[in-house]
Amino acid sequence: MGIDAVITAGDGRAAKKVFRKNKALLDVAGKPMIRHIVEVLIESKDIDQIVLVGPKDAFTEILSDLDIIIVEQGRNLCENAKEGFLNTIPEYREKHVLTDDIINAYRDKHVIFVPGDVPLLTVWELEDFISMCDMEKWDYVLGITPEESLRKFSPRKGRPGIKMATFHTRDGNYRQNNLHMVKPFYVMDSMDIVLKVYDYRYQKEFVNILKSMIEIVRLRKGIVLKSLFYYLCLQLSTSLSMLGMEPFAWITSYPVTISESEKLISRILKVRFKSVCTTMGGAALDVDNEKDFLTLSVMYKDWMNMLLKDYHLAK
Repeated sequence: MGIDAVITAGDGRAAKKVFRKNKALLDVAGKPMIRHIVEVLIESKDIDQIVLVGPKDAFTEILSDLDIIIVEQGRNLCENAKEGFLNTIPEYREKHVLTDDIINAYRDKHVIFVPGDVPLLTVWELEDFISMCDMEKWDYVLGITPEESLRKFSPRKGRPGIKMATFHTRDGNYRQNNLHMVKPFYVMDSMDIVLKVYDYRYQKEFVNILKSMIEIVRLRKGIVLKSLFYYLCLQLSTSLSMLGMEPFAWITSYPVTISESEKLISRILKVRFKSVCTTMGGAALDVDNEKDFLTLSVMYKDWMNMLLKDYHLAK
């Protein structure tokens, strides 16, 4: 039996539109971005049901030929994720009422969450991630990708590209790859934190850095000092790296390790948290602005061919 997948592709609250349009509806290589993602999930042997959350009428119009469940979006990411997950449960879909019996019966149910703006997601990267998610041991598994795997997408002489931000640790530099395996009933008590992280995720904007620091202090008073210390190390090392000061960036990131970060996130979210590393890189490239979308549109076929080549070399 496969795993249910939830695609969050809403355009409310903090979601960024591109060309004033829901990113998932933009065409890439002749078809809507969201269709690329849905078709990958359908192709995977590891995926059972697929629930897509977003503007229902627009998605129904372009995906009516596919066997998926489409759910109308809510006000924000947390509402979309919650409603998407609940719609993977048959008893909930019948009456749309969440009861104690449903919670007790499905408390350990896990699903994979995928955003609607990662058209370079491939079946092999998806299944590689799923194969590493031991949900007997963990409640929340986040995919990360090393910086080296992202360089193939970077700008080069005579060729456009996308330079992606990474977070720096003693273990190396990584980017979260947009794949989340989660037991939602375990995480619901910490949804306020997840929502704030999403709202302030564009950390190049100084005001969002300040807001994030305030939320760290407000939401988890028992572990403020360590949380702030790690956060400041990550921010400073990223800024130094952007300025080309790599030796200093490495020094400031040295106190931060993946294992200690996992323990800290586990305490913040009150779950058993784990990160796993995938090296293909396609899932890590999401579309956040017009420039990146135009670059992706031009380079899509070349990048997909590179990913296919990498896959065959890795086999």
